[in-house]
Amino acid sequence: MCPDTVFINGTLFNSLTREFIKGQSLWVKDGSIAFVGRASDFSTSEKTVTIDADGMVLLPGLIDGHTHTLSHRYSVEEFIKHVLPTGVTTVITETIELATIAGKEGIEYFAKGLEGQPIRLYYTVAPLCGLTPAEEIIAPTHEEFLSILKDPRCLGIGEIYWGNLFLEGRQGERLKELISTTLQMGKVVEGHTAGAKGRKLQAYTSFGISSCHEPITEEEVLERLRLGYWIMIREGGIRKELEGVKGIFKKKIDFRRLALATDGVDPEGLLTEGYLDASLRSLLKMGVPPKLAYQMVTINVAEHFHLDPLIGSLSPGKLADLLIIPGPDDFSPQLVMCDGKIIYKDGKSLAEPRKFFFPEAMFNTVRIKDYRFPPVPKKGKVRVMELVTRLVTQERIIDLEDPEESNDVVMVFVVNRLGSGKAFMGLLKGFGLQRGAYGTTTSWDMPDMIVVGCDTQSMETVIRRLKEIRGGCAYAIGKEIVAELPAPLCGVISLEPMERVRDEVRKLEESLRENGVRWEKPILTVDTFGTPAIPNLRITNHGYVRLRDRKILSLEI
Repeated sequence: MCPDTVFINGTLFNSLTREFIKGQSLWVKDGSIAFVGRASDFSTSEKTVTIDADGMVLLPGLIDGHTHTLSHRYSVEEFIKHVLPTGVTTVITETIELATIAGKEGIEYFAKGLEGQPIRLYYTVAPLCGLTPAEEIIAPTHEEFLSILKDPRCLGIGEIYWGNLFLEGRQGERLKELISTTLQMGKVVEGHTAGAKGRKLQAYTSFGISSCHEPITEEEVLERLRLGYWIMIREGGIRKELEGVKGIFKKKIDFRRLALATDGVDPEGLLTEGYLDASLRSLLKMGVPPKLAYQMVTINVAEHFHLDPLIGSLSPGKLADLLIIPGPDDFSPQLVMCDGKIIYKDGKSLAEPRKFFFPEAMFNTVRIKDYRFPPVPKKGKVRVMELVTRLVTQERIIDLEDPEESNDVVMVFVVNRLGSGKAFMGLLKGFGLQRGAYGTTTSWDMPDMIVVGCDTQSMETVIRRLKEIRGGCAYAIGKEIVAELPAPLCGVISLEPMERVRDEVRKLEESLRENGVRWEKPILTVDTFGTPAIPNLRITNHGYVRLRDRKILSLEI
């Protein structure tokens, strides 16, 4: 046998035994690993490429087990382009962003585009957990879910919000049926246990939930590990949890069900810090032994998703996904190989992402026709959604005639953007906006446009502009658009280069801060107003929704 590529003089990291083994060779043939060991004699042909690792470390390709490639408004092509140099060769992504707007068709077009890319992309099918049944009408039927689950690139069902699983009626039953079918097919069910503990957590676990990326303390990580979860510590653009859970690494426990994941990275972070490689460097900087850190981004993730027969270790018969770094403590990829092809070497990417195709209908999803702003009371007691943190809210009753209680209260208008015409006007306290209005169609888990504003003229300007650019984000003062980010694909994805998306996000957030908003990443704050993933009071086009009982609440008391 003549190998296609031979690596010699390498220090090989064996992810199965946590060993760094010096003086190793590795042979690649037809995209797979053919031999690993000390042998120096091998047959060659004129096409054989020999690479001297010169004592550097050979690692399995990194695996991100939980991310949202579409959650930060850039395209998957741009995502792939910027991931190529990082050492990540496999990504498992959620599909909620397009599914919320385009349902089964959105998932299928997205899945089709994952094929033939220079890195390996798998996905989990979005269960589409909404605040109320109205947000789930776009969800595929059970038969349609079944057809998607049969796709080899679909590894299971995506994160299921624990509160939704316990809902009475069709919402909860639909999820239970979907979980049962997924498990019968031998695929995984991904969890979302934020806020669950004790008996509620155990009841949720009993349905067959296999993983969670939501623990934010050492105690939460340990509790879930003891229940059999695979824990993906989140360190990315939504939240960074390593600092809060670092005590877990001092425990004398088995870490084979512990992984590291991004949950998505925003353009600023991806361009300035990196992707999962940045998360990994943070882990190493904390003093976590390299042999454990590298297991957490290779074999541990592969075993969770039943991919270990293919990837996760440098063993004969496995796919040739690997990278070279200078040493165990220096994670700076010099070469990256995926499927036996070198995709990055010596500071240059050697591959290009394949272009995705989406039908024209997916670029025309902002279909707001007639709407009106309901009158907002000027006196008396009203219900407001108050920000406790940049993501968590609470229900609060205020007296509009009390200057202190009515301070920092602005309008929040939610309108269905797929043509139903349904809309609700609520009030938001604690956002800080002092001038103009900000609006978005990139909100999580809902097919709505959300507009936060101090005056209706600015809000009208935002709505009009978002219709013109076919979705995205916009900030206006009066009749003037101050900053915007067009995202025409399903109203959530930009087709522009990553650098431009970063600059547009930066300008939007700077404009909001200059006009009173004090929260970090205020765009993310507004995006989360309609998701059932975060407590406590949420908002939709038919009213406020109290998360604990899903009761729809009005503005006036």
